[in-house]
Amino acid sequence: MERMKGVSEGLIIGITVGVVIGVLLAVGILLCMRYRRSQAQIRSSSSRRASTLPIRTNGVNACVMLSDSTTGQESPREVEDRGASLWLEGPGRKSVISASGIPKYAYKELQKATSNFTTLLGQGAFGPVYKADLSSGETLAVKVLANNSKQGEKEFQTEVLLLGRLHHRNLVNLVGYCAEKGQHMLLYAYMPNRSLASHLYGENIAPLRWDLRVNIALDVARGLEYLHDGAVPPVVHRDIKSPNILLDQFMHARVADFGLSREEMVTPNEADIRGTYGYLDPEYVSSRSFTKKSDVYSYGVLLFEMVAGRNPQQGLMEYVELVRGPSSVPYSFMEECFSEH
Repeated sequence: MERMKGVSEGLIIGITVGVVIGVLLAVGILLCMRYRRSQAQIRSSSSRRASTLPIRTNGVNACVMLSDSTTGQESPREVEDRGASLWLEGPGRKSVISASGIPKYAYKELQKATSNFTTLLGQGAFGPVYKADLSSGETLAVKVLANNSKQGEKEFQTEVLLLGRLHHRNLVNLVGYCAEKGQHMLLYAYMPNRSLASHLYGENIAPLRWDLRVNIALDVARGLEYLHDGAVPPVVHRDIKSPNILLDQFMHARVADFGLSREEMVTPNEADIRGTYGYLDPEYVSSRSFTKKSDVYSYGVLLFEMVAGRNPQQGLMEYVELVRGPSSVPYSFMEECFSEH
């Protein structure tokens, strides 16, 4: 009897010790997880403060990833010291964008490189874009803000803030800036094959091969995936369209023009509808709330545009409805619609 009693007491003591050890281990693991989580939050908070975010007033300490053409020792750029600021003087007011690490180019240098701003490539949303051949051998695209464009100034700032922290092979590279003589300019790596729209609708340009169209569609999808799932916080582009898809010398696509872009989690609602007619998500128009789905809808329209070679503002969706319609639609008619593109 005494022997059984000793065994039961030993069993109870063993179980108690085991439970205590288990509880201590669980508490230790919980404390360790909470500590790691708090450290991760601190690092995340620090990285956000160090990056330039639209709709926020935080400074920037991160450096821009430069394009390959700007890494030579003789590149005539002036790299700003940490914490330096880019001043933009608007009519009757001043605003400041922290531009730490972004190379600054001299106005005279760009004036010479663009032959006194005569090498026009096209007209952007808020001003002209010029080709610049620098003395170092660099070739850049210079986007100039129109002096009378208040909305353009806001988009100018947004683009600097976003591209100062977003880096992906399928997004355009912000190479530098210029803010002199009342002029505000953004400098990008030059895309020799111009925009997707120029290949779809330009005269005297051979139609894009189907394999190129597929690769371009994949490149754009990768760029959007990075904006939606890779960027912290996620970014909604809000203006995906063929003129904003640029092609490099290897026909790789890069998403451009971030003037209308916003962080999804910070400013989900806006009073004014922004974007391009034909690409706008109907849900965004009705709810005035932009989400990642808005970009996905625009991307879907872009895919139809690449297949049909039709501008969304010129009856593209009518061709889409023909394809989705009843089987009585003659195949020869659809073939005629698409074969020329």
